[in-house]
Amino acid sequence: MLKKLCLTSLALVLGSTAFAQTAPVTTTTNYSSPVTVQAGGCSITGATSLTYDPSTNTITANGAKDSCNTGTPPPPVANVSLSITPTSYTLGSTAAAPVVSVLNNTTAATVSCTLTPTNGFTVTSASTITNSGTFTLSTPTVAGTFTFAPVCTTSTSGYTVSVSPAAVSLVVNPPNQQGGCDPSQTATVGTKTLQRQCTGSMNVWPGGTSYSGALTDLGAVLGGKNFPTYSYAGYSPTFTITSGYYIALAFTPAASGAIQFSANPSYGDGGVISLATQPGSLMQGSPGVICSLTRGGNNSLYVASAAGSICQVQAGTTYYVNMADVDTLGNNLCYGGKANTCGTSLVSYTLYTSK
Repeated sequence: MLKKLCLTSLALVLGSTAFAQTAPVTTTTNYSSPVTVQAGGCSITGATSLTYDPSTNTITANGAKDSCNTGTPPPPVANVSLSITPTSYTLGSTAAAPVVSVLNNTTAATVSCTLTPTNGFTVTSASTITNSGTFTLSTPTVAGTFTFAPVCTTSTSGYTVSVSPAAVSLVVNPPNQQGGCDPSQTATVGTKTLQRQCTGSMNVWPGGTSYSGALTDLGAVLGGKNFPTYSYAGYSPTFTITSGYYIALAFTPAASGAIQFSANPSYGDGGVISLATQPGSLMQGSPGVICSLTRGGNNSLYVASAAGSICQVQAGTTYYVNMADVDTLGNNLCYGGKANTCGTSLVSYTLYTSK
């Protein structure tokens, strides 16, 4: 026997401000026998459940047929939410291993999800989840950004499955270095292996401000302030780099904003520059590289917290600006001289910042 639910308008889209202010949680009401919805002269029959989505202010009659629509109705959808906790992990920490969570928001359908990582991780818990649960991942061992996309299917007749978002990502940061710099942290460029330079000098032009010490902390080198508020915006830090070495400047964004490194050939080479989650990752494709540029007079690395930025950073995560005065084969460029003939060389970038 059909139950009847009367709506005053074509109520698949609700106009009530009371509904519009409902907390944004999708809810589903199931019925033991089919329900008929009367809307604007149309009969929507055979609904086994009604799902209300406050984000779009709509009600979906699952499994129903519309008398005003003679075409084939689309199949009902089982909506699955996907998340990961935490979203970032530091190597060497005592934090719990990350977990990927799935939540079936449609109680009328039975959903099964499997996760088989292809990026070096394994699932240490059950690899199949029915409806809702968590996949526990193995403890990260390598820095970088890793993506996880469970495959979800349903055994309930007529339903399809939609997973949102389709995948989640985990940022694995390198271990926190005591003292900030370790010469054993090498970089490979072409056929050459570069060592990390932990002492040296940096001048800021124009002006007489200079820095001497371990070239490891971008905040310390550029005024002792966290990204993006630097006192030297528009000036040109010029680094003296020993041949066969690179420098890695660590910084942790504390707020939203942007900083741009533009090569300044008046004071030094552009060299190779990268933004990465670990020191020494200079070239595109190296572990942890977010973006990288090879030598060029117009090198311009734009680092920003805004979503969609090519060189995007997140507040609270440690990053490295890696620099070396080399070409793609690892040859030292020797600012103002012939390649591979110098003991030290200069790399210079003008800085521009914004909030």
